[in-house]
Amino acid sequence: MTSTLSPDATPKACITDAVKRPVESMYLTSTQAAKVLGVSSPNTVKNWLEGGEFPGAFKTRGGHWRFLRLEVEAVKSRLDNISYRNLQRDLTPLDVDDDFVPPLS
Repeated sequence: MTSTLSPDATPKACITDAVKRPVESMYLTSTQAAKVLGVSSPNTVKNWLEGGEFPGAFKTRGGHWRFLRLEVEAVKSRLDNISYRNLQRDLTPLDVDDDFVPPLS
């Protein structure tokens, strides 16, 4: 039994796809970022973007926002830390340097 390859399945296309996949996974859409952050609306993520939370975010040619996965995960970590501290009723100031910007300000 022989299989036929579509024009898109040429070895060169396969290599290109393999190279693109890791780069694409570095970025999230606003919907994906909202899901990671545990918020119900992508608009919340965009509001945080306007507040300066995601300096590496950029707009695609089509006008859609892309967010660096590492930045989204860093915000998620800060949110989780704040949530945990609140549950512990820990009101001590965060141990931060002089350049500290409050999360999601």
